[in-house]
Amino acid sequence: TIGRAYDDLVASFDYADIYYAVKANPAPAIISLLRDRGANFDIASRYELDKVMGLEVDAARISYGNTIKKAADIRYFHERGVRLFATDSEDDLVNIAREAPGAQVYVRVLTDGSQTADWPLSRKFGCETEMAVELLTRAQELGLEPYGVSFHVGSQQREIGSWDAALAKVKVIFERLQQEQGIVLKMINMGGGFPANYISRTNDLATYAEEITRFLQEDFAEGFPRIILE
Repeated sequence: TIGRAYDDLVASFDYADIYYAVKANPAPAIISLLRDRGANFDIASRYELDKVMGLEVDAARISYGNTIKKAADIRYFHERGVRLFATDSEDDLVNIAREAPGAQVYVRVLTDGSQTADWPLSRKFGCETEMAVELLTRAQELGLEPYGVSFHVGSQQREIGSWDAALAKVKVIFERLQQEQGIVLKMINMGGGFPANYISRTNDLATYAEEITRFLQEDFAEGFPRIILE
């Protein structure tokens, strides 16, 4: 079932890099299956990192997606070769600069959608647009690479327009950084949130993919950046 779901996601978003959030289920059989299919891995803890790298996954395929992390853990990930870090606060950004110099960072932004997702995550992580611009500017000042922006529209998100609203916010961040600071961001992490059929039926993945791809093309007409999905 997991293999089919991964293949469907790759087929629907053939331009995206797919990251598996290991916290969902760290079973070695699942990690090995997705490793062999070419998946990347979103890691939230040392425990997950050791498990994934112990199964011969290269650090280049790993993102430290936890925005709340100890300085010692940042250093541990960096020493193991991980170079892609999520953040949403200046304190965390300063820790990354000190413990993982030169790393690529992406800032998680708040999104709307709390009324249409079964489990909205905006109240859990993320920052407002103005703060995202400030953090990515600060990242460059600290010697980090301001790499991109991430968002999560909420788990079991049925309203396709939630991605449109989130991408519109991301577009503003991209444009402001380029115009005001000369910073060209390279990546959008659109998170997960695609709904499965439980008690309530939902649209199939192809419908979401078609609309989200159209949103990207409208907002980034000259060629959109690297896209990550979880």
